[in-house]
Amino acid sequence: MKNFFTKTVLIIATIVLFGSFLTASAQTLAPNTAGVNLFCSDGELTLPAATAGTDWIVKYSATSTTTPSTGITLTGGNKVANADLKTGYYYLSSKSTTPGSCESEMQEIPVYVLKALAPGINPADFCVESPLAQVGSVTNPEDPTKAALVYQWYTVAGGAETIIAGANTLSYTPTAPTVGSITYRLKVGYEINGSKYCPQIVDKTITVTAKPTKPTISIGTAQGTATAVTF
Repeated sequence: MKNFFTKTVLIIATIVLFGSFLTASAQTLAPNTAGVNLFCSDGELTLPAATAGTDWIVKYSATSTTTPSTGITLTGGNKVANADLKTGYYYLSSKSTTPGSCESEMQEIPVYVLKALAPGINPADFCVESPLAQVGSVTNPEDPTKAALVYQWYTVAGGAETIIAGANTLSYTPTAPTVGSITYRLKVGYEINGSKYCPQIVDKTITVTAKPTKPTISIGTAQGTATAVTF
C-alpha cells in the first residue's frame, strides 16, 4: 500500500510538472518576454558567418518546440530575409559540408517583430504672438502594457534635426517661435523594459506670421458721426 501511494504521488507530480512545462512552452511571445530578440518590421536576422566547411540550418515554428518543420532559406548563407522574419521561434543548427556528416543540436532563438508605427501631424499656422498646438496622431498596434509609445519633437533645418527639450508628448505647442517657415518633426517609438525601439518620424512645415503693425489714421479719414446740438 505504501509503495502504491508513493508511486501515485510521483505520477501526479510528474503530470503537474509536465503540464506546467507545456503551459510555459505554449505561452505567446510578447515584446517584454525575457530573452526575446526584438526586430523592427523592416528588419532582418543576421547570423555570424558559419565556420569554414559548415553550413547553417535554420527552421521556424510559431511556438516553442523540439521538432520545428518549416525550413528557412538563408540569403548570403547567414541571413533570414525580412520576408521570412516573423514573431516566433527560430532554430539554428550547423552541419559539415562533408557528405554523411551529422547535424548539431539546435539553438532556439525567440523573436518578436514589432509592428510598424505610422505617426501623423495636423499642422496649424499661427501668428507669432499666439502659437497653436501642433497635434500629433498615432495608433499603438501593440499591447500598450507591454510596449508603450514614447514621443519627441524636433525642429528641422537643412536636413539636420534639433531636439526640443521637454517636448515629449503626442502634441506640441511652440514656445518663443520666430516669424517664417518652421519644419517640425515628431518621432514616435516603442519603450520596452526601459529602452526605446523602432522610431518612425513625420515632418510638417508651418508658417508663423508676424503681428500686424499698429494702424495710423488721420482725423480727416475717420470722423465721428455724432454732431453737436443745443438743448
